[in-house]
Amino acid sequence: MKILIAEYAVATGLGGTYEIEGRAMLSTIARSFVRCGHRVVYPTSGPVVDAGVPVLLERSDLKGFLSTIDADAGLIVAPDPLASDLIKAVENRMVNLGSDSVAAQLCADKLECTLTLKRAGVPVADVVESPECGCNVYVVKPRYGCGSDGVIISSFPNAPEGYIATRYLEGVHLSVSFIRGRERFLPLTINRQIIEMNGSRFVYAGGQVPYRSPRADEIWEVARRASDVLGLKGYAGIDLVVGDLPRVVDVNARLTTSIVGCAKVLKWELADLILRASFGGLPESVEVDGEITFRLDEL
Repeated sequence: MKILIAEYAVATGLGGTYEIEGRAMLSTIARSFVRCGHRVVYPTSGPVVDAGVPVLLERSDLKGFLSTIDADAGLIVAPDPLASDLIKAVENRMVNLGSDSVAAQLCADKLECTLTLKRAGVPVADVVESPECGCNVYVVKPRYGCGSDGVIISSFPNAPEGYIATRYLEGVHLSVSFIRGRERFLPLTINRQIIEMNGSRFVYAGGQVPYRSPRADEIWEVARRASDVLGLKGYAGIDLVVGDLPRVVDVNARLTTSIVGCAKVLKWELADLILRASFGGLPESVEVDGEITFRLDEL
């Protein structure tokens, strides 16, 4: 099959940590598809990775490029607020190997995503709109954001326009990587997030894959319920804080940087699992062997 992989930072020259993470994800998944015997093409503003065929993107018009490219199947990796429109362009021309545009749009809106999960009984970091009694701490973050950008700790929940405030949760910062197909939810790895503080700001610095939690069954049950409620498909990731309960704090309806570690410890090709999510035949489980810790400044 001819597989299109469109990673936004590489395609448009976004720069900074976006491009570092983007190139790592693109290289990892492109190599996996090539090892599975598929032809890979990817748009780029100039940077190249070690697998697949680069296609130079003119004028950074990624949506226009997606409206003209021919492939059998495609995978979009883009900042959450931009993903839905790009996925629509892929859905109109080929098989979309990730979550559909509706699910991507819902997950991009952190307020609606949180409220949707809460209404369905999935434990979340509760949204707070006014100060509560006692000495409390809140997390203030962009309503439409990506990663840890713009996320701060505050003593006040009065979020400015375009932001939301949630209750700060004590616990272990984890993420889960999984594949959701037509017939089943397939757990891959639980990952520990390396979170550093720069003043009052959260900074995602890397991860440990896998993290062997004694509460794995609880964590996977919450992740499965959340993925069902949101209608995710293919590879996706959910960030949680595990304290009194595993509580969802963010949902990524797309590839996440944790695939860099997943690809090294899973005894199955990620590309094959992603294809099986769309075309059928997902295994009931996959073996995990080993452990890797990575930092963004080393990617």
